[in-house]
Amino acid sequence: MSDRESCVERGHAVLVSLAHRFPQLYVAPGDDAGEAHRLARLRGVVPPNANLDHFHGSADDELRVVSTPAGPVEVVFLKERADFETFLQVVGHKSAPVPIARTVGAITYCGLADWSEIAAAHERYLASGGTDWSSAFARLAKEPGAFRTELVVISEGPYSNVPAGQTPYDEDAWLPISREIRLHHECAHVVCRRTMPDDILPVWDEVTADVVGLLCATGGYDADLAARFLGVAVDGFVGGRLEEYLNDDQAGCIDRVAAEVYGALRQIAQTCGQDDVSGPFGYLLRLKAEPLLRY
Repeated sequence: MSDRESCVERGHAVLVSLAHRFPQLYVAPGDDAGEAHRLARLRGVVPPNANLDHFHGSADDELRVVSTPAGPVEVVFLKERADFETFLQVVGHKSAPVPIARTVGAITYCGLADWSEIAAAHERYLASGGTDWSSAFARLAKEPGAFRTELVVISEGPYSNVPAGQTPYDEDAWLPISREIRLHHECAHVVCRRTMPDDILPVWDEVTADVVGLLCATGGYDADLAARFLGVAVDGFVGGRLEEYLNDDQAGCIDRVAAEVYGALRQIAQTCGQDDVSGPFGYLLRLKAEPLLRY
């Protein structure tokens, strides 16, 4: 863990801490869970006999805060794939037991109501002698971002579904490295959304987020590995994530696009690391300001 980051919680305490802030996590996915979820999410009502038995939990779970040029980013790592999927069902699908695609390995939630912050504000209000919390809360809640949290959630698994045998790393090293790539890749997206919300180039955004992920996870940029993540080669597309970010017209000429992406990765490799002062996120902002691709 770098000096840009701090671990807030680790192990089984992670889900307990998060449920204190987001009580909807107490609502197990089920066909009849909608009302309990609504009360927990919108009113902070903890369900009767609340527990977290629908999560397995792991000693490797982690809640980390990453410092970025756009402010801190909270990242939750859930070791067990089943816990990751349950978390997404609860938070993203209002505790509906919907299937979560195996290709989903990370997600960012914006604007989650943080009921621990609301409770703290309530206590401060009462301590100051306030007597009309309902009116005060309605007023405070109108402030931009009031009591709202952005949360990145990531799962375990080889990054981009690339097995260790296709990387320079052995099996034992590849999963931890994948975790760090995925974590910082998602943080890169958060930085771009916060600082350049209207500057969206889907392919270039993925390329640059992978740059940050590799730099933070390995200390360097491996263009060959980045090409494998996206499935690009000098002569075209060879199967990978690239096709997920193309519109119909681009998909129709995917080999040409892939070759251009491959060339951009090689250009990045030539300049990456020349300005260590700015760090990975500073380099990200430079790449975003001067894109090598317009996709």
